[in-house]
Amino acid sequence: MSILASLVLLTTVNLPADVPTLVLRSGQRIAVQGTIREESDRLVFRQAGGALYTLRASEIDVQETRAAMRPALVARTEAAPRAITAAERLKLRVSESERERLLRELEMNHSGKPAPDQILLEPPEPPTRAEVQAEKSEEWSWRTRARSYEEAIRQAKENLNLLERRVGELRSRIAGFISLGYKPRQFTYDTAVLQTTLEQIPYAELEVTRSERAYAQFKEDARRQGVLPGWLR
Repeated sequence: MSILASLVLLTTVNLPADVPTLVLRSGQRIAVQGTIREESDRLVFRQAGGALYTLRASEIDVQETRAAMRPALVARTEAAPRAITAAERLKLRVSESERERLLRELEMNHSGKPAPDQILLEPPEPPTRAEVQAEKSEEWSWRTRARSYEEAIRQAKENLNLLERRVGELRSRIAGFISLGYKPRQFTYDTAVLQTTLEQIPYAELEVTRSERAYAQFKEDARRQGVLPGWLR
């Protein structure tokens, strides 16, 4: 199986996922470690030094990046294992499917080496003030929404605590009346209020559950959209 057939294409710039070198429109080259993933209109990857980095897809020079891939692809193609003869197949004594699996693993273990003298490890130019402001606005939009969900959970729990505290006070008062020898008809108001409060508790508990479920769904949606976890605090 050719190496190109095993690569996952990025929808924005139409590049393979494990490009060894990214070439920017400014002419700079960035060595990539591992795979590239796409989040909206940005590419997220690790530089050769291991640092996590992100930049806009529009900054990539697609043609030059593909040209920089060719030496690595040629090296990996030349290193591909030769076909196994019938005699060697008998020596292996494995099934056809197992043999194919072993061959695929061998092929994946070969990695190309980009020319080091053509790689610039320095990051590209910093984003403009407008880009920084847009990112800050988006960040605070997510923070505000997250805090509204947290506040809804907090208020629901406070309402539940108030009801439970009220129940405790009414039960203590009724127990005091009984210990003093009062008849049930003499504290019917407290008994009625106690019953009404007890009936409200299940609805308050349900409100807490719904608020927590909505917040969990919000965080899952944010994760799928590639929102940084720090933006939800």
